[in-house]
Amino acid sequence: MTKIKLHGILAKEYGDIFNMEVSKPRDVIKAIDCNRSGFRGRVVDLQRQGFIYDILVDKKRMSKESFLNSKNPQQID
Repeated sequence: MTKIKLHGILAKEYGDIFNMEVSKPRDVIKAIDCNRSGFRGRVVDLQRQGFIYDILVDKKRMSKESFLNSKNPQQID
């Protein structure tokens, strides 16, 4: 089970903590979107407005390559 923590606008609109079975961090957005309709689209909209996201996997900032290839995270912020 992976603990997923959202912050800021996304946390206010969709909730701040999720516990989900995800084997790869890249599956998180899809998993949340399946449970909270419109989540993925909102992330895209916020990016277009200039919001930038940092993704921490097990309390470590990840490069895009590391993020896409990491497996079995315990926590994602």
